Amino acid sequence: MKLPSIKTIRRRTLLEYGCLSLVPINAVSQSNYPSKPIRLIVQFVPGGNVDTFARLLATRLSIKLGQPVSVDNRGGANGAIAYQALASSPKDGYTLGIGHIAQLALNPHFLKNVGYKPLTDFTSIVRLVDAPNVLAVHPSTDVKTFKEFMALAKHKPGQVTLGHAGVGTVGHLSGAWLEKEAGVDFLQVPYKGSGQILNDLLSGQVMASFGSLPSYMPSIEAGKLRAIAVTTSKRLPGYPEIPTISESGYPGYHVVAWLGLIGPAGLPYEISNSLELAALEVISDPKNKTTLDLNGFLPNPANSKEFTAFVKSEYASWGKIITERGYTAE
Repeated sequence: MKLPSIKTIRRRTLLEYGCLSLVPINAVSQSNYPSKPIRLIVQFVPGGNVDTFARLLATRLSIKLGQPVSVDNRGGANGAIAYQALASSPKDGYTLGIGHIAQLALNPHFLKNVGYKPLTDFTSIVRLVDAPNVLAVHPSTDVKTFKEFMALAKHKPGQVTLGHAGVGTVGHLSGAWLEKEAGVDFLQVPYKGSGQILNDLLSGQVMASFGSLPSYMPSIEAGKLRAIAVTTSKRLPGYPEIPTISESGYPGYHVVAWLGLIGPAGLPYEISNSLELAALEVISDPKNKTTLDLNGFLPNPANSKEFTAFVKSEYASWGKIITERGYTAE
């Protein structure tokens, strides 16, 4: 399949976004950006799904932009270290970051001081993908479907153990959403990392957990865990055999970790737009589809204006749930 040229995509994208009259069609191409290597700060240690996506994005952006894009992992403090570094970086487009639900919509509500302002310290360049979770149970539970899982939770309130990687993480709030909507109470068990959860889930120390597809699928395929649902509203292209929570009795359930590209606040429009268009090309490239599918990433692109509004909406809606449930960092 022959892909359209960068100029063609830029013209079409600007037309779709309704801003062609505001920006000359050759404005981006006349810019000398980028003229040196770009650094992509990642808020998690190497090996997780965010790091996996960041490296895919960096490799492909290097090709599109004609300059190296290197990944700089700065894990720790629930991502605050990386975001503080990004917020204080020059507004020149040579230091970027991965926009993620945890740092932009969750952590600021349950941590007293994250050291950055999620809605004003960053430029939302482009939303790119969603990273759904899979709900897996240990085979010893005899639970084979999501409906059976919820029936057990209602029959034994506070006794169904649900492991998560810490208060305020996506895995934790995936269960919190169910508690709120279904009127059940899980015994949520916090861990310091997803690796510890998986070990205890495999040994039967905890009954269930929401986890990333790349981490859990090898054990599921080996029969050591049982996948009973995914957290998207529609089944995943890479794993169509796993039903959704939405189709299993809770319409509207859709809890995913969304990822995008961000920069420090005040990033010039010409630079932000150049990065937006290049990143959209990466996500739309059919050569990347298999890698995205196998790692559980669902392309869900949105332009800068839409991404900015989406972050504000997610910040508000999750803030309400966190406040209502009384969650605080321990």
